[in-house]
Amino acid sequence: MNGEKRTGAETDGPMTAMSRRGALGFLGVAGFAGLSSTTASAKQRKGNGNGGNGNGGGGNGASAEINVLPNPNFITNAAGEVPPFDPDVELFDPAPVSIPLDEVIEGSEEYDSTLGRSLNDGKHQVVRPPAGYDREEGYDGSWAPVTWGEYGAVGGTATVGGVKPDNGNGGNGSGNGGATGTRVNINVENALPNGQYTIWVVKFAALADDSDLGPSDPFVTPAGNGLVGFHNLGQKFGGDGDSENDFTVDENGDGGIRVFNEGGDLTGIPGFNEPGYPFVGEADDYEQSADRLSEIANDLREEDEIHFVGAFHYDDQVWGVYPGPWHVNQFSAVFQF
Repeated sequence: MNGEKRTGAETDGPMTAMSRRGALGFLGVAGFAGLSSTTASAKQRKGNGNGGNGNGGGGNGASAEINVLPNPNFITNAAGEVPPFDPDVELFDPAPVSIPLDEVIEGSEEYDSTLGRSLNDGKHQVVRPPAGYDREEGYDGSWAPVTWGEYGAVGGTATVGGVKPDNGNGGNGSGNGGATGTRVNINVENALPNGQYTIWVVKFAALADDSDLGPSDPFVTPAGNGLVGFHNLGQKFGGDGDSENDFTVDENGDGGIRVFNEGGDLTGIPGFNEPGYPFVGEADDYEQSADRLSEIANDLREEDEIHFVGAFHYDDQVWGVYPGPWHVNQFSAVFQF
């Protein structure tokens, strides 16, 4: 494995024909959103950010603790049982593929032979880089099994700050008043040493009064917001689906990412780019308009509820604006505005 980054370049075609429920099945979005977690909580404060760096106003920002996601859609033991476990129990990913990548990404013999597995081939053990792992030089040793004790120790903080102005650059004809995105800082502690991570913004929206959805639906949060879709943290750029939502942690499992998250179309919605559809229910189940449901706001604080979800990539690959086949959603931070 050479640390090469993969992207979701070939994402046109087969995905557009998927049914909405079929998309849910492939994505496993209940696990992606971390709805089974009862430990993630946000400090609900409104404001224009924590200030201090000149990038978007002062005031009181919003902050939340990072907590592990003990969701059985993404983590089990060898017997398929539900976490939490004893600290020394080794972990497995019961459903490695988050979207049908075997249909939309051209097969790579080199990639498959290196991993020793094919897409959609069932449960796999979650592993982490060996001590002394060097992404530039490669590695010789086997990756180590991940235990619940290591996995569940993750923590840290996430903060959402102000909207960054464009400092008068203008000239792009966007008409957005110069705003270029919400400042987001993710600081992770005690993650899996030397691990490759990506961060995803999972959007939830307030339900209409006459919606048939309610607290008993697995895709509705305790605050009464329905799961709409997800977006890669940070800007999406280039023509091949690249994004800037990836980072690595050091040998102590510490690291993070600081970006301005611009608004735009969600990268993950049912039917993939079928406008106006939320993940759960219909457009008229929500207070937001159909067009608005398919977008993430330039100012994240305009959303009803946002979860930042951290995915650990146990194949050391990232896949642009989609999570990719071999990841586990290890932690989340929850914000309600």
